[in-house]
Amino acid sequence: MIRMSSGAPRRVRPGLLVILSAVLLLAGCTEPEESPEKTLTQGFDILVSTVNGLYYPPFLRDETAGPEANSYAVRIRRLLDSEPPQLSVSDDTARFFRDEAVGASPLWGRQWLAPLAEAGVGGLLNDEDIAEIRRMQSADGYYAEAGAGADEGYRVAATVAALEVLAAADAVEDTDRRTAGAWLTRVAEGSGTLRITADAVRGLQILGLAVPSSAAPAVTAPADFGSLDDRARYEALLDAYSTAVIARAQHGTASLDPRVWGNVLQHNAGTLGFHDLYYLVVVAVAAGVPDADLAPVRARIARETLPDNSIRESDTLSGSPEATLFVLRLRGMAGEATTDAGQVEALKGALAAQPSAGPAERLPIAAARRLAGDSDSAEDLRTLCADHRAVPGAVTPDNAEWWSRATLSCAEAGIPVAPPHATAWPLDTPAGVTAAGTLVTGLADNGHSGEIPTWVTADSLRQWVADPGRLPSTSAYVTTVRAYLLLGGSADEKIRNSVTKVLTARQGCADLPGLYRADGSGSGCDLKATWAAWKLELQLDNRLPAPSTPSARQK
Repeated sequence: MIRMSSGAPRRVRPGLLVILSAVLLLAGCTEPEESPEKTLTQGFDILVSTVNGLYYPPFLRDETAGPEANSYAVRIRRLLDSEPPQLSVSDDTARFFRDEAVGASPLWGRQWLAPLAEAGVGGLLNDEDIAEIRRMQSADGYYAEAGAGADEGYRVAATVAALEVLAAADAVEDTDRRTAGAWLTRVAEGSGTLRITADAVRGLQILGLAVPSSAAPAVTAPADFGSLDDRARYEALLDAYSTAVIARAQHGTASLDPRVWGNVLQHNAGTLGFHDLYYLVVVAVAAGVPDADLAPVRARIARETLPDNSIRESDTLSGSPEATLFVLRLRGMAGEATTDAGQVEALKGALAAQPSAGPAERLPIAAARRLAGDSDSAEDLRTLCADHRAVPGAVTPDNAEWWSRATLSCAEAGIPVAPPHATAWPLDTPAGVTAAGTLVTGLADNGHSGEIPTWVTADSLRQWVADPGRLPSTSAYVTTVRAYLLLGGSADEKIRNSVTKVLTARQGCADLPGLYRADGSGSGCDLKATWAAWKLELQLDNRLPAPSTPSARQK
């Protein structure tokens, strides 16, 4: 929500204009029982967000924020500084940005990567990324993910996302101007909807094409902004942002009151997530807010900037349904109750805050609601698990992680999902091996061990399992080990030594002794990596690690 004196949760669905949640912090209403002994899930309660009541990923506490937040921080810097600093992140951080983004969405995730690539982060976009984006273009010129439907607003937003990726890779061609450009021009001339028109205008700008003079007129934000409720305030921000985009593209003046938006900026610059702060800065600049009034934004950016010029989000850590889902899964694996009325309310708030969210975004919310004890989630899960937009029917290296997470949510709810189609891919790169391991473990975890493809074998994975350095990610390594064992690989002394070396070195973060770090570089702890490590512990020795020290496996 946008308030005059409080914060707002971060956007969950990239590329779409989402209403910010007005969730009360109900997660704090259910206090866990105190125990004199350490538990495997000790410290989990510190991960409950004070912004929206959901759990947030633990690595956000002391590490660079994710690719979405950094992407929009780069955009904000461009608005504030004619020569914004370049990012000098490590290879591990760049890999984290890419894995996190593409794992979230093949299209929207790559849109996050585009500004980061332009800001100097290497290895984010390659020829295969461009080819993948090009495969999303329709015969009519617009871009869309498979099975996305016919919603014009989605198609325009998706087209802008695709064009931003192409532009960042210097891959925009004349054919793009003739195809996507013509389609966007028709939308800009005739949509009649302010926000869709603004997105179309943005796409035309990327292509370097003229913006039609008939684009939708600007809308003046209500002068009495403080009297609006949270939903209306955010709607006013989105309309003002669209107005600013169109006005700037037409070299005109936006009909926006600088006093109103300067006041909104003063009260929200320190608390909004970077995605929504970007919207607000665009509006403030277009409204002509004095440069001095932008000082809180500059201070926020400076305060959150790390030595490599990436940013963290120490004051606005918003929980997510995905993180909440994995926390509840871990609690269940540890033999603890997962029922949590506070999380049910927070998850319902997250769902209400995303009226335009697609099936892929709604599935983890429904799955987490089920684990938290919400019986009303059952029908949603049945519907979503039958929707290929939520659970892909075909697995590729690009979407294996997405498929695995989605189908697991269905299997946990007792909802059968047909095995996916998977055409063989090479197992000669970390990404290809990890995707294959994810396919194998995903099929096994969902009761389809008999459907594991024959082109993935224990022999093809053993060299990767025996040499952990080839798979730096904890999740990637332990998932590949699990797949190797499921395929009949031997847990001999060499393999056990390799596994023990990885898990011993990577267990435990401050206040979170039961979790595992995302990799071996000293990074923060990760919920998905921990879930995968615990699954491997159970698979190897039928027990979980001790909460305070890494487990000592018998050879």
